[in-house]
Amino acid sequence: METFGSLVKEEQLKTVESGIIPNTLVLENLESFPGYYGAAPTDRMPDAFFLITTQKESTEKILRLTHIIKNNTNINIEGSPGRICINNDTYHSIRLRDISDYSMLSEIQNHYRDAGIKFMKKKHIDAPGIIQIKKIFPIEKIDDKIYKDIERDMFYLRIDKQCNWSHFKSVTTKVRNNMHSSGFDAALAVIYTRDVMDMIRIYSKDIDIETLKEIHNKYIEYLSKSLYEIKQ
Repeated sequence: METFGSLVKEEQLKTVESGIIPNTLVLENLESFPGYYGAAPTDRMPDAFFLITTQKESTEKILRLTHIIKNNTNINIEGSPGRICINNDTYHSIRLRDISDYSMLSEIQNHYRDAGIKFMKKKHIDAPGIIQIKKIFPIEKIDDKIYKDIERDMFYLRIDKQCNWSHFKSVTTKVRNNMHSSGFDAALAVIYTRDVMDMIRIYSKDIDIETLKEIHNKYIEYLSKSLYEIKQ
């Protein structure tokens, strides 16, 4: 099934210096899955680029414009609205995936700009950022608590507790320190079906179901011990 939701993760971000519209701010992620030990070589293309806009655009607008660009050109991209927090600054963005060449960026920017999207002026950034993305999740159900992304090596573990990033990051450290298999990347997700499902996104190549269940049980254990409750 395909369903809508949001994802929160932390990545190292850096300003793109070439292949973009002059004096605009585009960021790239230097390591897309920082918790995964089998990461790809550093000379590969970034997993994602972030076009930084001057203002927040609606989710519907970004998704519609991306759909139009894909239909009217030969560019097959995934474009999702997002928000990035770096230190005390917040940036609104369009997250792009499936970019095979830096030279495509300026063309993609021009398509969005022609549709009325305005981009922030270029500035130097090289820092970790907390990224929130709104996106479509193509998933299949493995059991009542575990779902798999049908396009990528990602799994979603359902939890019964809502938490913010700092709390989740603290719990993740405890989980890693108490497992033999700690070579996975973790993020927070919320997926909307009939219910609002709080999830932990796990990325690791060739991970087996038993290891996923072990990870899941560890998160449930440490979340249940936590005194933190989300403030509404």
